[in-house]
Amino acid sequence: MSGLLRFCGLTLNARIPGTDPIGVPAIALPASVALVPLVCFGHEVLRARRARARHRGVLDMVGRRSARLRATVLDHDMPAAYCLPGRRPRIVVSAGALRLLSPAQLESVLEHERAHIAGRHHLALAATEAFARTFRWLPLAREARAQTALLLEMAADDRALRRHPRQALVSALYTMAAGHAPHAPGGAFTVGGPGAVVRLRRMLDARRRPHPALCGLAAAVAVGLPLLPPLLGCAPGM
Repeated sequence: MSGLLRFCGLTLNARIPGTDPIGVPAIALPASVALVPLVCFGHEVLRARRARARHRGVLDMVGRRSARLRATVLDHDMPAAYCLPGRRPRIVVSAGALRLLSPAQLESVLEHERAHIAGRHHLALAATEAFARTFRWLPLAREARAQTALLLEMAADDRALRRHPRQALVSALYTMAAGHAPHAPGGAFTVGGPGAVVRLRRMLDARRRPHPALCGLAAAVAVGLPLLPPLLGCAPGM
């Protein structure tokens, strides 16, 4: 830290900004802007957790546990599947889905839901929900919420495709997208969730994946660009 301060032209004896009456608001305002989304994030996490807990109680009464599927089977004619993430995760599949899906399709759907649970996608969704509630007047905040939900579904699709045939997941998604998860609570992830058509087109697209070197270069640029302005600003004058 001492070396970084000297590189930026500061000394340990330099006055720290924000310690005078004028500088306090300059620090308090950005701190409050950062604190409000954190509070909203905690509220969203707790709200979704309570909703999932209530729904688990209902499933304990009306659903039946399947050890073979490692899921709860719900007696409902609509083909649907969804998961309840969190500390006590649970995957729910309807009887209609069991009747319509083949074994390969069903396994790909269950793997999709397991990906949501393993990736803790509910936390990312809660973060974007908190961001949208805090900055609701910003179009970026509203768009980030929708796009994050779609990207999380795509991430779960990718994980399912690593273990199951593409055709199985595509055909299962086509079948499930026509229905909806019965009484799915907030914070649940449904396999026929947001952007089903976009996800189907993406999985059916046979474009070649980019070269690993190109991916590494893109990652390096993404990491380096945010660091460039501070380094240029701290560079010693010529």
